[in-house]
Amino acid sequence: MNRGLMRETMSLMLAAAILFSLGGCATQMVAKKRIEEKFPSTSRVAVIPFENLSGTEKAAEKITDYFQTIMKGIKKFETVEYGETYDLLRQFRVRSSTQITEAQIDTLASRLDLDFILTGAVLEFEEYDNSYLGRVPQVSLNCRMIDCRSRKTVWVATNNGRGDRSEVAFGIGAIKSSEALARQMVEEAVQDLTALFD
Repeated sequence: MNRGLMRETMSLMLAAAILFSLGGCATQMVAKKRIEEKFPSTSRVAVIPFENLSGTEKAAEKITDYFQTIMKGIKKFETVEYGETYDLLRQFRVRSSTQITEAQIDTLASRLDLDFILTGAVLEFEEYDNSYLGRVPQVSLNCRMIDCRSRKTVWVATNNGRGDRSEVAFGIGAIKSSEALARQMVEEAVQDLTALFD
């Protein structure tokens, strides 16, 4: 291989490496814990249905399901089965997860032997047209974890994602569906939440 071709190949490889390293993250999450101590791994957490403020049908159900599914695989705490939680919410007519009352927290905690409740809202869950990439998903959500003993919020997070933020070049790295983007956002939130437990 001659020197000119070798230099050209190296330059292309370097340019590709720079492009891939410049590729951004599709989401922008901000999370804040409001306590210093870690929680025991024996803690029980219930995911209650997220509020749908997005206007997109079933958006909150998808986000709730993603949290439930991903959290079920975490060994640092126990996630209560969604069916148990849902039945109790219906029985006690808990209609708004974002405006849950202290009495409702106490009822859920005692009936399900809970330490924490995770809830939140889906603010955006849509796809818009982009002349170059086609459909670009955009998802926004917020969530919080409530300590059932103190009835206080001990962790909050907000996450805004757009499918084209992770694009490196020519559509490479772009996320094409709202579902894939939302799942990635939930995985990030659960990863941050998991750090609160021993």
